Amino acid sequence: MRRNGFIGIAFLLAAVGGLPSALAATAASVPVAAASAAQPGWANHRHAFTLRLIPLSPENVRAFYDNMGYPPAAVAAIARVCVFGTSIRNRGKEPIRYDVAAWRAVTADGKSHPLITKTDWLARWKAEGIGADWSILPPQQTLQPGDWAQGFTTVEAPHGAPITLHYSWSEHGTRHQATLAGAQCGSDAKP
Repeated sequence: MRRNGFIGIAFLLAAVGGLPSALAATAASVPVAAASAAQPGWANHRHAFTLRLIPLSPENVRAFYDNMGYPPAAVAAIARVCVFGTSIRNRGKEPIRYDVAAWRAVTADGKSHPLITKTDWLARWKAEGIGADWSILPPQQTLQPGDWAQGFTTVEAPHGAPITLHYSWSEHGTRHQATLAGAQCGSDAKP
């Protein structure tokens, strides 16, 4: 049952720690301050395509999707994986195109995990009657200079696990790659 869409939207915005103003240039691939000390975040602002991740605990994920009225099986499915509030921005002077399907998260054991795209989630959730979703970062997009986007990115990695995100984008037909090291999947465990 849908309780309050505004609370869901507010949670998403808080999860990614603000909008473009929060994406001001900082050192590359370092932890960034988040809404609270209990919620770390990581960002890479060295390139024209900037990226910021904030982990969500399984409890936060369940609350968000339950609040949005998703069926229990769909809520349980996404709460089982690693979820990040993700904010991206084109700080360059040319259009930038990205494709989440090309991104990989590498866990401490060296295993490479593809990200679960919005398209993947819609296919998984089809049996639950979900045909559309606005919460997951669009799978591909072209960002014009100054454009930004946000949404959840997800990966099948253990809760609490550290990851290194290998991501890419295209600018003027040239593919660029970068990494964001040290990000950690959210966990329900209390510090």
